[in-house]
Amino acid sequence: MLKRICILVIIFLYPLAANALTFDEMLVRHPSKSQPFMGEQKNVKWVSHTPDGPEEAFTGSDAEADSRGQVDEGRIDLNSDGKDETIKVIWGPGVSDHSLTIEIYKDNKLISTLGDELGGIQANYKIEDVDKDGRKEIIIWSGMWDPRLPGEDDITEATYEGHSGLHRYVVATYKLIDSSSGYQYILLDIYITKKKYEPFCEEQPI
Repeated sequence: MLKRICILVIIFLYPLAANALTFDEMLVRHPSKSQPFMGEQKNVKWVSHTPDGPEEAFTGSDAEADSRGQVDEGRIDLNSDGKDETIKVIWGPGVSDHSLTIEIYKDNKLISTLGDELGGIQANYKIEDVDKDGRKEIIIWSGMWDPRLPGEDDITEATYEGHSGLHRYVVATYKLIDSSSGYQYILLDIYITKKKYEPFCEEQPI
């Protein structure tokens, strides 16, 4: 038991990688009324950032919310027709293990919900025209996590996916297509990275 506790302490306190966020730095990324939870996504015109909780969730002079999650709403032209669609980036509850779902609205109608099938923790995303066809893909990556420690069952140091250590990521690419009911996003590709990356990886892992 003591050995397990020592391992957990080392995992949580040891710096994750060169130039990576420390665990304490991750913990302060709380929801905010004024900015998105993770990254700016400069091609999105942000409209609002709503903490996922009651009004009493707001504390302090800078109106920071607690760690129960956040909905970042913005507008972006996804299909290059000169008209903006609405996106809602929904961060799940938690302190350092936020999940991520993205809802896409066109003419105030929900056309797609992305990310539900990924599971995982410490997700991130980008919206970009990857294949240069004039329509923006949405890419979501989510860290794998196994609560078992090395030595339990068949878990080894090489296969261990620690909560606050380096992760392999599940990366999903969603493509905007025409359908009988209009535009919608479909899952185009999904893969698991071979390399491990720091929690809340900000660049798309490969």
